[in-house]
Amino acid sequence: MGRTPITWLANRLLDISAILLLVMMLHVCADVGMKYLFNRPIQGTLEVVSYYYMVWAVFLPLALVEMTRSAVSVELFFNMFPRPMQVLCIALVLLLCVAAYAGLARITWLDALRSFDRGEVVMGPVTVVIWPSRFILPISFTLAGLVCLWHLARLVVSRDARAELIAPPNPDEGTV
Repeated sequence: MGRTPITWLANRLLDISAILLLVMMLHVCADVGMKYLFNRPIQGTLEVVSYYYMVWAVFLPLALVEMTRSAVSVELFFNMFPRPMQVLCIALVLLLCVAAYAGLARITWLDALRSFDRGEVVMGPVTVVIWPSRFILPISFTLAGLVCLWHLARLVVSRDARAELIAPPNPDEGTV
């Protein structure tokens, strides 16, 4: 597949997600420690974990999932198809993925803008501003859609890419 700007970006988003998971773990451990050792939990931990850490950690790596073709797939009849039919199936799936990600990006972008306009917050023991986290979804869906569009373009123009995209994904591949 080679190194491209899109693979670099997908890997950096995975790095950010990993760092956020580590920070979340430290935050939650500190909250538990403060609660049981000093009877003073860190206020707003649940809200920050729910609206920031978890959303970022789950959605930022979406582009890498598409890049490495690591999403769940069922190839019940696919391997029985002749090669041209396999290429057509892959093209249709990629086209559907682009459309689905574009639709999700549009809907979540409009939601994020409404959240921004309202200055959305969540009230718990403390008030936590949550509108910035709403923008992660449209960004992630857009990047995942661009990766699918990139795969589709490669499928159309490159014989090597067709062979790569038809072959079953390598589960040991990990990051690219």
